[in-house]
Amino acid sequence: MAVPTPGVRTTELLWSIRYEVLMAARRRAVWAAVLPLVALTLLLAFTSPVVTGPSDPVTRVGVTAVLVNSFCTLGLALALTDRLRRNLEARGMPELLAATPAGRLPRVMGTLLGPLLTALAPVAALLLAYGAFLSLTAGSGRPLAAAVAALGTAVLPAAVLAAAAAGLLGVLMPVAAARAVTVVLWLWATNFPPRFSPVPTPTGTVLSPLGGYPLAAWAGAPDIWAARGAAGPLRPDITTPSALLNLALVLLTAAACHALCLLTARLRRHGA
Repeated sequence: MAVPTPGVRTTELLWSIRYEVLMAARRRAVWAAVLPLVALTLLLAFTSPVVTGPSDPVTRVGVTAVLVNSFCTLGLALALTDRLRRNLEARGMPELLAATPAGRLPRVMGTLLGPLLTALAPVAALLLAYGAFLSLTAGSGRPLAAAVAALGTAVLPAAVLAAAAAGLLGVLMPVAAARAVTVVLWLWATNFPPRFSPVPTPTGTVLSPLGGYPLAAWAGAPDIWAARGAAGPLRPDITTPSALLNLALVLLTAAACHALCLLTARLRRHGA
């Protein structure tokens, strides 16, 4: 049997992503979960003293990115909670896709990336448009550069983790319960400061998907959004290595959640 070339694999992946993007874009539930939180974040970006208070437009971009990861990424997770469950419960579609010439890896990657890119599109547009607006008003390209850095090093990794974790919960329990647990877990991991938490919390550590370390190191966010005023081995000083560590741990956690999600879905499919 001929082994597909890298070019063929790339084409298969692109077609798989295109199919999943079109399917996700047709679901009103995706937009109903994401767009209201995008609108709320935009409103806060122009009215909240936390954002408008700093005179430096780069700092305002960094704080807005914190809001994006607090609210919009949660909306993205809620929109994609039932992503793999719907594939499991679909009659005939998984078998039909399996019968196509595309390999398993492109299909799996398309299943992950297609819905994620669809739900992420308005979130990315918000952050980049806000950075561009501040760049125009400030006469400097720094705010837009900060928005690009925030998107690539904090928002995108957080979105990947949120989608993978929510998808795992959606396979393990009823979708309504999974969405409720997703909300609690996301707030606990991103905005539950240690001094207010009766239990250990990832908030303010290099484990937090809020991305406080990359945002403070590269996107102009105030330092408080990294360690959240606490100290400890998981709350190092803000440096390039600590920001890279935060980024790497978020992506590793996302990969683990997605692998568990696929394993659980496969066991359920074969056990059905």
